[in-house]
Amino acid sequence: MKKTFYQFSFVLIIITSIIICSSNSFAQEVRKPTKISSEETSAFNLKYGMGLSTRYIWRGLDLAKSPALQPYGQVLLYNFELSVYGVYGLFENAVKHPDFVRPEDPSKFSAIYLDKIAFNEVITSLFYHIRADFGTIRFGISEYYFSDGLVKKSTDNVDSLGNVISTSVSYPNSTWLNWDDNGTGAHTIEASLRFDGKKNFPLWFLIGINVYNDPDNSIYIESGYTFLVQRNKLTIQLGSAIGASSWYQFNFKNGTFRGDFSTNFGLTFSREIYLDDWLVIDFALRDVVSFYEERNTILFQTTLKIE
Repeated sequence: MKKTFYQFSFVLIIITSIIICSSNSFAQEVRKPTKISSEETSAFNLKYGMGLSTRYIWRGLDLAKSPALQPYGQVLLYNFELSVYGVYGLFENAVKHPDFVRPEDPSKFSAIYLDKIAFNEVITSLFYHIRADFGTIRFGISEYYFSDGLVKKSTDNVDSLGNVISTSVSYPNSTWLNWDDNGTGAHTIEASLRFDGKKNFPLWFLIGINVYNDPDNSIYIESGYTFLVQRNKLTIQLGSAIGASSWYQFNFKNGTFRGDFSTNFGLTFSREIYLDDWLVIDFALRDVVSFYEERNTILFQTTLKIE
């Protein structure tokens, strides 16, 4: 079964590459209205909007497990970028208390692990852009905040002699003021570096590493290439978490420890429609294959952009 799955995925990648290469010669740039020159040269810009997606897939992980609203805002000042991005699941389908190392003894398993929530997340980022003839380099930090009780707390119960007789597990409220480290806080900080090539070679590459509140210091890499086909964008991308990581839900699978790679492959078809110089609607269809979870997910997303 697994061998057949990988063979199918490999054939799909090859066929897709052939189609892309044959279609690339007919590609043309997506048209958009001519903006006022003073707006394009302005050192200060505001962008914001709202997205709606049938699923929320982040780096190959189906986090919300339901349709999700995705509001965002972005401030651009010279080469600095400050952005906020929210994800709000519409249904209570996400696991509230993920425990990726379930006890072998069923008597130690608590029904609390079966609780469901509507997934919520806020991502705040600060980046600096370096623009050159060959492309743009972006580096900075992103802070991930989960507003629900996803932080696991273990408390030892001791007798009068100080001996541990049992351990209680609880999930306290993940308040915004909880900035604890070592996987016990509500905030995780990631440092990242991204390169975006010019239009004549739109290759991009991303590497991110968690530097705070992640005992695994999880590392993620991703690369992709965007083609222009009949006013549409076709993006092919490949990403992977490296090494064991609870953050990427990649420590154990079927009771077996995993510490190599958690890889995902994706195709994105998208198109922007300019209703005015400042108002844009973006449509996107994504096909994401998670090789680790052996699952394929297709989602559709539409985003209203005010620029």
